[in-house]
Amino acid sequence: MGVLSATDRVAGGLALASATLAQMALVALGVHLAADTVDDGLLHGLLDAMAWADAHLTGSHSALAETLGMPADALLWWTTLPVAPISAGFALMVELAADAAFIGTFLLTPRAVTLDRPRFRRALGVRALVTSLALPGVLIAGAWSLAMAAEDVLPGSPAAPWVAGLLGIAALSRFGFPAWRRAVAALDPPRQWSEGLLPALVMVPIGLLAWMHGTPVWGWLP
Repeated sequence: MGVLSATDRVAGGLALASATLAQMALVALGVHLAADTVDDGLLHGLLDAMAWADAHLTGSHSALAETLGMPADALLWWTTLPVAPISAGFALMVELAADAAFIGTFLLTPRAVTLDRPRFRRALGVRALVTSLALPGVLIAGAWSLAMAAEDVLPGSPAAPWVAGLLGIAALSRFGFPAWRRAVAALDPPRQWSEGLLPALVMVPIGLLAWMHGTPVWGWLP
């Protein structure tokens, strides 16, 4: 009996650890999808800024450089900016910070806490609002990203999108919703309403991008 009990505990622990890892992976997929839009947006913004500088600053900077006895392009510093690495590096930092913030909402929380409205009302504040609204977008984006990846590797057939979609729904039901419930149910009343404002600076834009670009519903609307 002792061996069986120990085996049950080990199996239970492995199941819980596996579920938590799957929840973390779903968050990471959703955040990565959202961070891709940060990378693209920043890259296009930098390229537009460089084009503006080329159009408006090249003449004056070249003339100044020649006046100082320097090559004409010596002061055109923006032409040597590594825009792709800059945008990718910034997006990576945002992605890692968002991963830590979103995963932290449920990673160390108890699993058996009951989700109820009175407890949530007592916990209302910046942290509660951001967690309850931004985390679902990231989890849905992660499930959709998983479904798209599955569709890419499945043999081409009319059934492939449906199979991939069912896989995404299953992942969201089995891991996504429990992660959200685990995070929201374990919220404690804040010492002050603005508690959690710092991580919200990352979670809000990433959550918004996940809702905007990582959920398939927008493509179904007219």
